[in-house]
Amino acid sequence: MTMDSDAARDLFSEAFEGDLEGERKEAFDAALEKDEELKSDYDDFVDTFRTMSRLASEELVRPPNLLPRIQERIRRRSGGRYYRDRFAKRAGGPGWAMPVIAAVCVLVLLGIVYYALQTTVMLEDEPGTSPTVEPAAPSDAQP
Repeated sequence: MTMDSDAARDLFSEAFEGDLEGERKEAFDAALEKDEELKSDYDDFVDTFRTMSRLASEELVRPPNLLPRIQERIRRRSGGRYYRDRFAKRAGGPGWAMPVIAAVCVLVLLGIVYYALQTTVMLEDEPGTSPTVEPAAPSDAQP
C-alpha cells in the first residue's frame, strides 16, 4: 500500500497518538522516509503538540491578591473609618440604641392611649328624663 503526502498529513494525529496499526503504519512511515518535506511537517506537528501538552501540565501563575493592599490604603486615607480590621465594620454608636429608642416610643404611646381611655367622660342624660317618642297621628286615609 502506498500513501501520498496529503493522505499522510491526514493521519498526523493518529500517528502522534499511536493509533496507526499494521499496513497503515508501514505506509505512513514509508511516506515520511520518501518525502523530506512531509517528515519536516510531521516533526513540527509533534513538537507543537508536545510543547502544548507541557504548557497544559504546568501550574498557571496565580494573580496577586490586591485586596489587603487596597483596603490598607483606604483605611490609612480615611483615618481608620473604613476597613478597620481589613473588613468593613459599623462605625456608628452602640448597636442597642435603636431598639431601646423604639421600646421607649411604644411605651409612651401606650401611656397616652391608657390616659385617654381613663379620662374619657361618658355623657349621660339627666336623671328623671327619658327620651320620649310621640305617637304618630292617625292618618285619614283608609285602606
